[in-house]
Amino acid sequence: MSRRRTALALTAATSVVASALLLPATAASAADEQRTVTVHLDQTVQEDYLGVGVNVIPWSLLEGTTKYGYDDADWEVDVERIQTLRPKVARVWFQIDWMELEKGQYDFESPEMQAFYRYLDAFKDAGTEIELNFGWKVGERVHDWFTIPGAPDPYISAPADLPAYGASASALLQNLFDRGYDNVDYLTFYNEPNGSWDFWAPGDEKAYYADMARAVSDRLTTDGLRDDVQIWGPEEVNAVAWTQYMAENAGDVFDQYSFHLYGESYDAMGAAIAQRRAVIGDAPLNLSEMGWTNPGTSVWETGYANYIVRSANDGVHSNLIWQLNGVMTGDPAGDTNGSYNLWDSLILGLAPTAAFYEAGPLLRYVPAHSTVLVTEASDDDVRATAFRAPDGELTVLVETQEGASKDVRVQFEGGDATDAFTRISYTDAIAQPEDNALLPASSGTLTPAGNAFTDDTVGAEHSYAIYTTTPTATQVAMTPVRSEVAGGGQVQLGASVIDGTGTPTWSVVGEGNGSVDANGVFTAPAVDTERSIAVRATLPDGEYGVALVEVTPASTAGVTDAPVFSLPGGMYPSVEAVTITSGTPGAQIFYTTDGSEPTASSAAYTGQIFLEPLKTTYLRAVAIAPGDAASGVTSQLYKVLDVQNAPDGYTFCQYADGGACAFDGEANVAFGSAGQFVFGTFTDGVDCAVASFGSDPNPGGDNRCFVNPDTSEDPPLVSILNAGFERPATGGTANGPMVNGWTFSARAGIQHNNSVFTPTSPAPEGERTAYLKSDSGLASRLDQTVVFPAGTFALTFAAANRVGYGGQQEFDVQVDGQTLGHYVPVGGDYRYYETAPFTVTQGEHTISVVATTTEGDNTAFVDDIRVVAADDTLSDTTAPTVTVKQGDAFTQGSSEAYDKVSFKLYDAGKIDRVTINGVVKDLVDNEWSDVNFVAPGVFGAVSGENTMVVQDAAGNTTTVEFRLR
Repeated sequence: MSRRRTALALTAATSVVASALLLPATAASAADEQRTVTVHLDQTVQEDYLGVGVNVIPWSLLEGTTKYGYDDADWEVDVERIQTLRPKVARVWFQIDWMELEKGQYDFESPEMQAFYRYLDAFKDAGTEIELNFGWKVGERVHDWFTIPGAPDPYISAPADLPAYGASASALLQNLFDRGYDNVDYLTFYNEPNGSWDFWAPGDEKAYYADMARAVSDRLTTDGLRDDVQIWGPEEVNAVAWTQYMAENAGDVFDQYSFHLYGESYDAMGAAIAQRRAVIGDAPLNLSEMGWTNPGTSVWETGYANYIVRSANDGVHSNLIWQLNGVMTGDPAGDTNGSYNLWDSLILGLAPTAAFYEAGPLLRYVPAHSTVLVTEASDDDVRATAFRAPDGELTVLVETQEGASKDVRVQFEGGDATDAFTRISYTDAIAQPEDNALLPASSGTLTPAGNAFTDDTVGAEHSYAIYTTTPTATQVAMTPVRSEVAGGGQVQLGASVIDGTGTPTWSVVGEGNGSVDANGVFTAPAVDTERSIAVRATLPDGEYGVALVEVTPASTAGVTDAPVFSLPGGMYPSVEAVTITSGTPGAQIFYTTDGSEPTASSAAYTGQIFLEPLKTTYLRAVAIAPGDAASGVTSQLYKVLDVQNAPDGYTFCQYADGGACAFDGEANVAFGSAGQFVFGTFTDGVDCAVASFGSDPNPGGDNRCFVNPDTSEDPPLVSILNAGFERPATGGTANGPMVNGWTFSARAGIQHNNSVFTPTSPAPEGERTAYLKSDSGLASRLDQTVVFPAGTFALTFAAANRVGYGGQQEFDVQVDGQTLGHYVPVGGDYRYYETAPFTVTQGEHTISVVATTTEGDNTAFVDDIRVVAADDTLSDTTAPTVTVKQGDAFTQGSSEAYDKVSFKLYDAGKIDRVTINGVVKDLVDNEWSDVNFVAPGVFGAVSGENTMVVQDAAGNTTTVEFRLR
């Protein structure tokens, strides 16, 4: 039977002095604003939108993740979440070494294949189609025969033998079909072959990729499988030339085309779609990767909902989110936890990311293989699209921009819409991660009257709403989701039903894992070493929830009590310390950090273990007391990120009231938290307690001690976290949105001296700086709220511009939204600036650095931001004065257009430089200066519009625009 589907497609700037930064609150709107979304039931954009899906790296059940403690109980939770989301398509990573260690010898019963089948089972049960990504990476075990000799990185080498590659792909598909996986509908190869990270081939890589795909297609035809699968490609990112090449040279091979897009604006996304549509014609186009570095930070300008709206309305065939969940991979070794995921690996904690709540309803409710209907919005602050499922059910997606509360009327034309619509809405306030990982519940029913309904609940914040006639997701919330009990003990579990009814039936997953009664009372089995057990609460309709119970060895006479860890396992933003104890007096504890079984020959525990940043540590411990048997093994897994939580130069040394902050010699020590610290200088350690410092800077806070062995520099006047932008300790770039002391927007981040930005000069402080980038019509910013004492201050910082690529970036420095100065860091050499003084009350105030250039691709670097005391009568905050010099000898023409023009410049603080269209002219620092005889070709001037920026020695600028004939 043929299973192949046919897819249908279709200016002057000056510094401003801010004194008291006390701003009034914005008044609320008196009445909601009216908006209308019109859905044309008789007009279609496309007839087979596959839906919203995910990307999956299926390593949870493989050694890379299981060696850190992932087990079958964790898998039960992952499967339940897949069932909740019901992604419509899953693009699934596959490595050839999982099935073929020797060329032509297939092992479809290998441990890796058994784990892969479990993923396919979960997705089949969820109704998910599979895009099989064949040969994403190349495991070391097949480097000897699979890779091309001389490949610089064998893990990403294209196959050396293309006919053998085709035979392997065909054999795998036949195996999967024989096993009943008839949801494997799409096939693709490698990932982002235009880049240097996931594909390499000698010579013309486009041609090799096309030949590779053709070899697979030809073999599938020979084996009678070609009509059972559609081939997608080339999975490119920002490389439309690759898609064009495939369309022109392998159009008979590729049934559909696929590309990736990250963080682009709504408008730039439309342009990216149009570029590809121009080269592939009416062939289906899939956005097979889309996402944001830190999930949950998508916004009106670029985000999950508007990517779906734009894609559906522009004829894109599917949208696949990067990625489902984090994993640790074994071969090649890697770790995808901490960014982009809907949730991280469950061994790091059960709570999902904010993106789960934002993307989840789109995955669940946008129907598969639907017809996209023509939809119109009455105003620019509303976007919408609409879907008709194959069974006729309707779903409307409406996104609204922040600004004012709105009444949104959804009007249907060209047919009748009479069924009630359930509303599922999303705002950032809904994204409150908790262990159950529940999708936003329904929030009302709207029944059309006169073929329309009105939603009067849309607030002023950025939000989206799904209105659907399909049944809402019934979910089961477990209480508690995770618990711990000693072997033989009991724990009371509870379950509540959301968007549904029914009494759950309780069951324990697996044999020998204890029991649970009809009331949810779980009785743990006796265990010699720790064990994780999954308990289900299942409703009559099949929906269920999962609770995890960690069972530890019970205290037993003659057996040493098992080790207990002071810090729960999980992911932590900054450095932490762990204490390990046993309840048995005199017990010695031994531990490992690599996942191996601890014995009396392992490292002996002697005191606090400090967890290193940017590292995953799997602590496993055993306790042994004289005369007793060794305890069972207990463990905790920790992943520590690299978020700055102390003043620059200071490192964590102890918790408040936790004992001594130990060091040798003299050192400065900061005590406090949340940016509020007191400082002292001590010798040979100090007790980390309020008494040692004389005051508590943050009562009730998570206070700690941080040590700095450099006593030559005074403590900061105001503590700015990550003031020197050294965290995270990237060797390239760390891109926003993210929070690390500062809140970095999209297009802002941290860059190293060796980053792809290739800065002209090294960072003036440390090895890294912040960057502010503008492209696709979107600018960027940095923000941090810090605690000031009352007084008058200024900010100092260093800045430079990226040269050799892009244009001039300009930016404002603000406190509490008031601009203290506008800066144009001309050239690649860093220069220090000082803002105008500002006066603040004691308490929290927000420092912001805001890029102001939105046209073109422009980047500025900023470093070493500090608060200094200032006298507002002494600082130079006056911008230069610029006048046109009169007389034909200097100026010819008028203000409308000049043949040539000369300028007189004045600043009491001395003129420093002039920049015309990005070309710098350095001037002698005098109060008076001239720029004479400017004409096309002189000092960077051109025919037409020109921009001149005049900067004084204090960094104040004046911008003048003029036209030359």
